[in-house]
Amino acid sequence: MKIFNIQVTLNRAIQILLAFLFIVNVGGGLFSPFLAVFIVGFVSGATLKTAGFAVAVYAIVKSVVQIPLARRLDKQVGEKDDFYVMIMGAVLSIFYAFGFIFIKSQWHLYLLSIIGGIAGAFLMAAYYGIFARHVDKGAEGFEWSLFSVGGLTLSVAIGGAIGGILADTFGFRFIFLMAGILNVIATVLLLFLYSQLFKPTAPETEKR
Repeated sequence: MKIFNIQVTLNRAIQILLAFLFIVNVGGGLFSPFLAVFIVGFVSGATLKTAGFAVAVYAIVKSVVQIPLARRLDKQVGEKDDFYVMIMGAVLSIFYAFGFIFIKSQWHLYLLSIIGGIAGAFLMAAYYGIFARHVDKGAEGFEWSLFSVGGLTLSVAIGGAIGGILADTFGFRFIFLMAGILNVIATVLLLFLYSQLFKPTAPETEKR
């Protein structure tokens, strides 16, 4: 493949991981810049404080879950455990995106924020470990830059631009529907990662 007219060879696992993260964050970018507007306008009794607390709940839950989970995954042999945890996170992310279509009250919002925080923790605790182990030797800076620019920056920018247009044209419920569909597509794509995982060998110790 060519990026910026430079011939680049990425291994299959990195290709899948980058495509997965790009699609997921395009989906998140569809609504995340406008979430506070939706909350104030469509959740009963909600104010900007409510939106702020919802973001805080998401961030706190993600932080509390992700670090110990990542530590536990690091102690397990092989990558199958990482894969299953990432799939669980991806499935929860589907529920998180679709969930905004149905929320009506503040407690719905906070419950959804908890689900989203757990989803993000499961996804990224496993994702970082797998990505780090599959980065091509000699291309570490480049592939991590693709992760940063493509997976975390351009994806959100594209999602935000498209989300603004779709929200203006079709309304908030439609962009949540689209975000959910993108998460389903990303989760299906993730299934192709299974055959690329490292398998433990007999001499391996309990730690990777």
